[in-house]
Amino acid sequence: MNQGSWWGEFRFEAGESRCWRLAGLDLRVTRSDREWQIESLRSPLQHEDEQPWDVVSPAPLPLENAVPGRHLFNRTSPLLRILPAAADRSVVIKPVNPLFIPGGQSAVLYVSTPLWVQVRTEKEPFPLLDEPVIRPSDTWFGSSPAQGRLCYGTKVSGRTDLAQLPIRAFRVVTPVSIRNDAQDPMPVERLSMPMPLLDLYAATDGRLWTPGLLVDRHPGARQPRVRIDPQMNEAAGVVRLVNRAREQDVDTLSRMFEHLMN
Repeated sequence: MNQGSWWGEFRFEAGESRCWRLAGLDLRVTRSDREWQIESLRSPLQHEDEQPWDVVSPAPLPLENAVPGRHLFNRTSPLLRILPAAADRSVVIKPVNPLFIPGGQSAVLYVSTPLWVQVRTEKEPFPLLDEPVIRPSDTWFGSSPAQGRLCYGTKVSGRTDLAQLPIRAFRVVTPVSIRNDAQDPMPVERLSMPMPLLDLYAATDGRLWTPGLLVDRHPGARQPRVRIDPQMNEAAGVVRLVNRAREQDVDTLSRMFEHLMN
């Protein structure tokens, strides 16, 4: 069990229960010889700015009005992994204040997006549970109702100084490096972050990171060129891999970046 963290590897004896209280999402997990039971209960009043958490062991009585789930095995193993994960759709960020990149200028924005929680056993390739800790709202991102995709939406400040972005237990940071090589200013009104394509890392200070996005606008181009940075942003410091990207398909990468900005 990680000290000072809600996620990590946890060992369960047969018949043992633990409860995770994550910013209004309660999970009660119980192991028996041949099944894992996971109860989930979400508060209808969750707010993105609320980040408290606690792990209670042994767990109290079953959660009242919770959604139950039973996962059956020939025999369960004692090790369970509770992991953070990036969102399962692109997340559209809308800066609180209008942003512009003048011609010939560049900037790095540190933006945060909501985390998911996954419950995984030792050997199963798919999680037993995969839920947002705080569910963001749905939004449509595209040039028209027919061109685009269903995403999640969240408002951010778009910090250029990482020190002004507080460390939050249920948010992950993605650096967005934007370079405008055109002559006219480049507005950044909405940005679709392709979170399913990004690995998730933990830094020594407790902050969670993904690789950065490199956005280059060339003169005369209709859309900026976007790439995933092959190197972690140096501001992250020393990091270790926590969870792999949900999508690895190159075609998925192309489709997601087709409507990166509008």
